[in-house]
Amino acid sequence: MTQLARRAEQMFRHAPRVVGAIRLSRYHDATTSPEVQEEMVTLAAHRIGGVLVGWAKDIDVSALKTSPWEREELAYWLERPDEWDVLIWQRMDRAVRSMADMANLGRYAKRHGKRLIFASGPGGDMLELDFGSAMSELIMLILAFAAQLEGQTIVERNQGAAARLQSLGRWAGGPVPYGFQPVRKTFVDGNEGWWLGEHPETADIRRAAIARTIARKSYTSTMEWLTTSGAVTPANHRARLMGREEDPESRWTTTTVRAMMLSDLNRGHLVTRDGTTVRNTDGTPVLQGDALITDETSRQLKEATKALAVEVLQAPRRRDAHELLGVLVCHHCILNMHTGTRTMPDGTRPQVFRCNSVQHGKGTPKPVVTKATTIAWAHAEFVERFGFIRRTQIVRTPGADHRPEISELKENLSELGARLPQLRGAAADVIVGQMNGITARLEELEQLPVTPPKVQEIELDTTWGDAFIAANDEGKRQIMLEMGVRITVGPPTGWRRPIEERLTMTIERDDPVQDELEDVVYQESV
Repeated sequence: MTQLARRAEQMFRHAPRVVGAIRLSRYHDATTSPEVQEEMVTLAAHRIGGVLVGWAKDIDVSALKTSPWEREELAYWLERPDEWDVLIWQRMDRAVRSMADMANLGRYAKRHGKRLIFASGPGGDMLELDFGSAMSELIMLILAFAAQLEGQTIVERNQGAAARLQSLGRWAGGPVPYGFQPVRKTFVDGNEGWWLGEHPETADIRRAAIARTIARKSYTSTMEWLTTSGAVTPANHRARLMGREEDPESRWTTTTVRAMMLSDLNRGHLVTRDGTTVRNTDGTPVLQGDALITDETSRQLKEATKALAVEVLQAPRRRDAHELLGVLVCHHCILNMHTGTRTMPDGTRPQVFRCNSVQHGKGTPKPVVTKATTIAWAHAEFVERFGFIRRTQIVRTPGADHRPEISELKENLSELGARLPQLRGAAADVIVGQMNGITARLEELEQLPVTPPKVQEIELDTTWGDAFIAANDEGKRQIMLEMGVRITVGPPTGWRRPIEERLTMTIERDDPVQDELEDVVYQESV
């Protein structure tokens, strides 16, 4: 090795090990790219003769909301102080916007003997904080206070701008909701602005999820359907719009699905973080995007979400689901039979259906039947009795019923009325204006007639037997439930009694014509 090479190796070995830190806030730093920050950090590292050993690139992270230890990549290096000597940011506001965070960062650097450098300090020159001097620590806190004050000013300015844009019916920015994409639009006042336009792919996915919810599919079921169908997640939808790399770990959750179903964003309304719809002075909702669904679909969706909420509260989780759950019941208590085992004289333990109800008295034995034999009988009996019948489908033609909207407006009126006594001056005048607008709309809707929906039962080309034979065990159970089939297990009179003498199959199916007549009677009574 030449003398020059040995000297270069020695210099490299003793050069400060530098970690470059980059932070870009999702909302407030759109004018500063990560590339610019990286370039300035690299130049600062060369100025001190340092060697870059790694980068901490935290994108879409707010310094106002997260401390250095709450940022994934920066925290990685802070937890490994033995692997570096110098931490360099472009500016102090890239590191912190809080005096408390700066004080904690200073104590950390002092304890571990680290250098903190900002490529662009006051006046534009490089700034290095020396934690061996009390005056330097005071200067550090003063600069951190200035960064904190600037951050709060930015927040207030952005909030004011957002409120102004919202009052004009513009999209004020932020995370793009699922099913939408930001588009430029010319508004009725002749000015251009941002608007949430429909995103074809994800809008169709969101509408399909809404259709499943209206069909009373659970949020968990819809979440599993979205996952298995490969639907892009909300996080990756936003990543695609921003031209960023997608996160392979992003997953659908039931919380996300539920929030999508409950949000009035489906109708293009502007909503707050708690889901409340923002309203104009006349009580009408403020719009910020295209409506993905009609008002009628929205009403159906609200009814479905209320029903799902009731089901979640009332129905305990089932761990005993089986092939005839909801179909097979006890003759005495008319409750579902459950699975279990029974010890036979020869030592075998076949699976059985048994009644576990506490409604049986001491003199009323609980029925028990062999599981495999019962399932085989139920399937064969269904095909024999109903297999030749052509399948039918209930077709419902919606009528004109404004009662859900009337109910919603009355709820809004009550909400505004409860807030009014707490307000004074201009705020109270706004609420009064909204209440007057809602009242006018209520009077208009209450004058409209209610037209009942039409219900028809049409025949399909296939038979119930065809569909039943082609279905799996769960599909067969769903068909029997749809047909209103009930199988009653008679009292136990010995295991040698033929199974067909203990089981009784009946069918209880709604009559669509009778349903329609009952609906007409109901409409006339209100």
